[in-house]
Amino acid sequence: MSRPLFFIAVIATMIIGPPLARAQSDERPQVMVVGVAHFVAKADLHNSTWGSSSLSPAMQAQIGRVTDALARFKPNKVMIEARANDPVYVERYQAYRQGRYHLGPNEREQFAYRLAGALGLPTIYPIDSTGSFPFDYESVKAAAARNGQSGILRQADAGLEGVIRKMNGLERASDLVGTLRYLNSSEQLKPDAGWYLYVDLIGNGANGGAGHVLTSNWYARNLQIFANIARDLEPGDRAIVFIGAGHASMLRPMIAGAPFLTDVDPEAYLPMPQKPVNGAG
Repeated sequence: MSRPLFFIAVIATMIIGPPLARAQSDERPQVMVVGVAHFVAKADLHNSTWGSSSLSPAMQAQIGRVTDALARFKPNKVMIEARANDPVYVERYQAYRQGRYHLGPNEREQFAYRLAGALGLPTIYPIDSTGSFPFDYESVKAAAARNGQSGILRQADAGLEGVIRKMNGLERASDLVGTLRYLNSSEQLKPDAGWYLYVDLIGNGANGGAGHVLTSNWYARNLQIFANIARDLEPGDRAIVFIGAGHASMLRPMIAGAPFLTDVDPEAYLPMPQKPVNGAG
């Protein structure tokens, strides 16, 4: 190879193949996405229905079991559903490590801060999107009514009825461990992702339609989250991502399909629900 071509090849390798993408298969970062049900209600279509506060003694005991079990993965990076460009989450974590901040009831702090702190990790990694991706379901319902497509939305919702019923039962019983195991199972992840494919059909094909806009925004947000996760990784990393279960159904296939990452199923690490003792739950 001539010198000019050699240098062009070297430069192309540097541009096309960053260290993460060039990592050998045994160096590929391992990423475990743990889908969670929010402890504090958010503006979601389905909000959690916990029977107890995450700060109650029974829930605290279960949270401890979860973080102890996940520590067996030996993560060196813990990531959270929080805006990637907002420094407050890292500042709070560092204050927590120094004994200057008491954990609040949300899952970012109860799972991620506790786990990272127990492992002595120096920082936390916020990886949520920083853009604007409106979730305008009211426009989708209106478009479905206009176009005679309300039956499609009924099909979409019917596919999730069993999932929501089971989740509500677990949450009302304050069965945190059971909830996490269910949320991260294929029984829940597949229909959750499928709901958006029904919604994508809503509207007039000539201009894309309200359903396509909502679904595109949802996919775009998750693609940005995926990129934020990957950019924070280096060869050999072991990362845990705590994020709403709806995102897990999007992110896990992305991670599994990425040639430079390894998807880790949390099922092997989450604790098993404790059996009732003498009939007590």
